Amino acid sequence: MYGRERRLGKRIRSFFRYHFYTQRYKAEIREFLQYLQQHPQWQPVFEQNGYRFNALLAKFCDRRFSAQERLSAIKYTFDGAEQHWGNEICRRLVTRQSLLLAQLTEDWGAYLNINAIDPFEGFFSLNIKNLDGRSVYDASFTFLPDNRILIASVQGPKGEDAQEWVKTATKQLHGVRPMYMIVNVFKSLADALDCELLGIAHKNQAKYRWNDHSKLLFNYDEFWRENEGEPNENGYWRLPLEIERKPLEEIQSKKRSMYRKRYDMFDDMRRSVRAFFHK
Repeated sequence: MYGRERRLGKRIRSFFRYHFYTQRYKAEIREFLQYLQQHPQWQPVFEQNGYRFNALLAKFCDRRFSAQERLSAIKYTFDGAEQHWGNEICRRLVTRQSLLLAQLTEDWGAYLNINAIDPFEGFFSLNIKNLDGRSVYDASFTFLPDNRILIASVQGPKGEDAQEWVKTATKQLHGVRPMYMIVNVFKSLADALDCELLGIAHKNQAKYRWNDHSKLLFNYDEFWRENEGEPNENGYWRLPLEIERKPLEEIQSKKRSMYRKRYDMFDDMRRSVRAFFHK
């Protein structure tokens, strides 16, 4: 019910909020439990962490969603996974929690995961991890109808060594900052699944509060704009699937070797992601 919350006051408020919502959304809860009975391969996701049920009661990916829209979106994200990935990949993902999509370099890989950070931002995620399993960047997502993938959150590392960790990853990723590399992984995913790629608008992000900026450490709208996104009529940012490349002749000669390795990494990633889903 409470996730990892340790503060007593917050736990008490969550207790009363939880019981209020369970009474208010009885019909949606009943319908979702019926859905899980009909799709038993997803039951372990909620058995592993009961807090994930709160996504139905409170927020899920887009804070504009009503309770019925949250229910539809949650059911569709699992239906979309089955449709685009197939039951075997879904089964392996639920069992293992994390699957290697592409080996980016000797030290870093791109992984598909059951989201372990915050279910309000989606039940699936992509991240970039090293050989020890430490993630440098995570991004959660959900499927939407009409073959769309919505990136619902982007989160970097925490701790005293966070900046150095990002610098190390950037160097080993041939000069690509991890926060942009994770978007490139999404581009490869959407391309392989023949989906449109969307980013959540800043004010529609699940953790957005107009009076609390501590929850969001950067502006999503600015980030999507930096990734050549364009706002669409549904309140999302539409992201291109092409990965940006500069012609080698426009790059300083001393940097061309790094860029060649970078572009080879992009090509290998796209092939690996496509092969993962089209074996």
